Amino acid sequence: MDFADMLLNRFDEAEMKKNNSALVCFSTLETGKILSRLAIQFIRSKSGKSSVTLLYFIDKQEEIRLSEGMDEYKHKILSDLISTEERDKITLRLFIQSSDDYNADIIRISEEQKSNLILLGIHHNEFNPALIRKYGQLKSDPTHSDIFILEQFEEREAETLKNLNALFNRDIVSTGLFIDNGSTQFRKFFIPILQKSDIQVFTYLYRIAQQENVKIMIWDAIGIIGSEARIQKLYQFITKKSEGRIYLWDNNKKIGCDFIREQDLVIMGVEGWRKLICTPLSWADCIPSTLLIKETTNSIQL
Repeated sequence: MDFADMLLNRFDEAEMKKNNSALVCFSTLETGKILSRLAIQFIRSKSGKSSVTLLYFIDKQEEIRLSEGMDEYKHKILSDLISTEERDKITLRLFIQSSDDYNADIIRISEEQKSNLILLGIHHNEFNPALIRKYGQLKSDPTHSDIFILEQFEEREAETLKNLNALFNRDIVSTGLFIDNGSTQFRKFFIPILQKSDIQVFTYLYRIAQQENVKIMIWDAIGIIGSEARIQKLYQFITKKSEGRIYLWDNNKKIGCDFIREQDLVIMGVEGWRKLICTPLSWADCIPSTLLIKETTNSIQL
């Protein structure tokens, strides 16, 4: 089945009533909070039986310090995330722990909670465009081994890249990487389409478009919406259901930093992101918080 047809099937009434479970992983509390609110938008089900599990990684000293008051600390974090009304529709869980193996803990808890979406949140200082641009350039040379590539980075950077690739290469659960650039709300969304595989983000676009007071701008850089009938059908279906919240960027106009800085979040596929940051665009360094998505239909390396 074509991927566009698969997405259309996901948007039927039965699919939207399915239970969803997201695992949100982070080591910075503010990043975790804003990402958790985004996750809630993604997994809301018409059946009202969805769940979000938060996995907050702290260092061992902090874990010892919080040991006696851990329950109170958890309650405070959860009470800040959603309203009482939302709590009746979405189950929230929170794990706070140190870790010697982040990947193993993420995989273990995602399996225990039966998560169908894993979201990882990191600060842009840990994973900035310059770092990914360098990684992409090294990766594009087939003579470079993975070991050689990782040796070109500082130890912490190399470990982050290694862990992210390990998670994104698991083709079992949809995975997203949230790069936090200081977002405080999600009202304006920018969706660049630079590769055909980028249409996988339409699942998330559709769910966001069901919310009020949002504006979603799609930049079809490769003209796929107008040139492929199935994609056009998918786009028309989503726009019809969005009540005027989705717009298509006019490719005759130039995108600039002023426009990009007005956006709250960029959402795109991993392949499209790798192409974007390796392209000399004038606004590439102005990108706000970004969510990179890899669906379970294909395996992609960062």
